[in-house]
Amino acid sequence: MGKQLSMELIDTHVHLDEVKDLAGALARAREAGIKAVVGVGADLASNEKILELANQHPGFVLPALGLHPWRIDKEDLAANFLLIEKELPRSLALGEVGLDWAIATPAEQQKEVLHGLLTYASRENKPVLLHARRAWAEALDLLKAFNIPKAVFHWYSGPTVLLRTIFNEGYYISATPAAAYSERHRQAIKMTPPGQLLLETDAPEVYRGKMSEPKDLWLALEAVSEIKGQKTEEIARQTFMNALNFFGLNLP
Repeated sequence: MGKQLSMELIDTHVHLDEVKDLAGALARAREAGIKAVVGVGADLASNEKILELANQHPGFVLPALGLHPWRIDKEDLAANFLLIEKELPRSLALGEVGLDWAIATPAEQQKEVLHGLLTYASRENKPVLLHARRAWAEALDLLKAFNIPKAVFHWYSGPTVLLRTIFNEGYYISATPAAAYSERHRQAIKMTPPGQLLLETDAPEVYRGKMSEPKDLWLALEAVSEIKGQKTEEIARQTFMNALNFFGLNLP
């Protein structure tokens, strides 16, 4: 634990509204040396919850507001769009948003929703936390079309041929604990420039049969350290600075 507390980390993607024993999970994250967690929204209810948690834990829970493609058919779109438009200026980022060609929701409907959301991000100059599955190229094209200056391809496991364009645009990818065993994810991390990599848990995502929480960011750190052949302290320092730069943060 002493070694952990000597380093600083930011969990850049957590579904806090879905984490069991949330108070305990946040306390354990602090004890593990996690400096801040970015709570992402996926629908109206989770956006409202993230804003509430950010008020309760100022400087530690940082809010991102979004609309996950999985929730489009289940969502009051108008109400959520109004909330995002109102609260995005005071939030850290837009996310989780994106495209997913592996689900039944029509591609054109998904793109229409993402168009609207990226309009807000572009107007407010906010970073975008992007979900893309089987739609990596289309998502990248939309980011470029809306002149989004900062975006992270969350848990990237797509084709490596796109990575050069992603990185040339200045975009990031994020590493999860799946970096310990997912070959496609590992390959992407291996190719990522040091200054364009973030760490996340995507908690409460299940890895190898165990539900995660923000303290498990150390699993992602250790996996990246092994992939890159660098000390954990070096990866921790670099990814912490990357997160500060990506989000424009100035943490106490």
